[in-house]
Amino acid sequence: MDQNLSNSSRQRVQKTIRHEATDRIPKGELCIADAVISRELNCANVGFDEKLLFVNQIGLDIITIAPVFQYGKEKLPGTGESEWPDIEKWCKNTSLFTFALINGALETGMRIYGWTEFLKIIKKSPSNLLAFIDQVEKLNISMFKEVEQKGANGIILADDVAFAKGLLINPKILREYFFPSLARQVEEVNRLGLFAFYHSDGYYQEIIPDLIEMHFQGIQCIEQRCGMDTAKLQEEYGDRICLWGSIDIEDTVKARDPDNLNKITDSLNRLHKKGLILGTNNGLYEVTDIAGLKAIFRSLY
Repeated sequence: MDQNLSNSSRQRVQKTIRHEATDRIPKGELCIADAVISRELNCANVGFDEKLLFVNQIGLDIITIAPVFQYGKEKLPGTGESEWPDIEKWCKNTSLFTFALINGALETGMRIYGWTEFLKIIKKSPSNLLAFIDQVEKLNISMFKEVEQKGANGIILADDVAFAKGLLINPKILREYFFPSLARQVEEVNRLGLFAFYHSDGYYQEIIPDLIEMHFQGIQCIEQRCGMDTAKLQEEYGDRICLWGSIDIEDTVKARDPDNLNKITDSLNRLHKKGLILGTNNGLYEVTDIAGLKAIFRSLY
């Protein structure tokens, strides 16, 4: 494979994260459900080849790989127990920028204990909370090193800290207990030569300055329907952090109508080109209108 071709998407994303000029705005998705690929390609089985074909048809520059392991009841998986489906193929045999998606302590705690029980730990057992956060930190750092060896280009640390109207828990708690560990993890990601992005659903604008201070290079999920206005975020933070997302699920459905498509693409075309990755905010699932998404992508720039 020609070296320039093999690195084109990778270089495009790297330049975008660094706020450098590129030939076009890169596109990426947080995740792609196998059911979507099966439906769109009319195939029974979805493996690496089918995923790559679908990604190329959509015109994406990024692939995101999540680990496969089982959370036990009140128990973290052990170091080395995670599997990374086809990650080496994506890194070595494609031109795509490869992110590894890893959950932070808040998301991991909710998965292991359930939200109600984990909230009790947060409120009533600071020592137990800090011990748990430390365990997650050690596990995550081991995974950073593992995926770096496999050729990954970046890490997405995922913690759904917000709902549609604001943060799930008091930001003072986040800053006292969760963010110091998160900052150490970002430091390790950067030390390994990888790019660090943060993902949360909902309206989390209040903590964006904290994320910048922790040296995250980007944030993923800019839900317009929750008040995360991409244009305003670019104006306030655009030179300090890369923004990835901006297309809500509803937009993919509305885009079937030519008038709505024009409104959506006009809005996206008015955004600053540097430091912006386009895609849906939460990934591609069966409710996503893939034809509408393709129409949006075709109409841009």
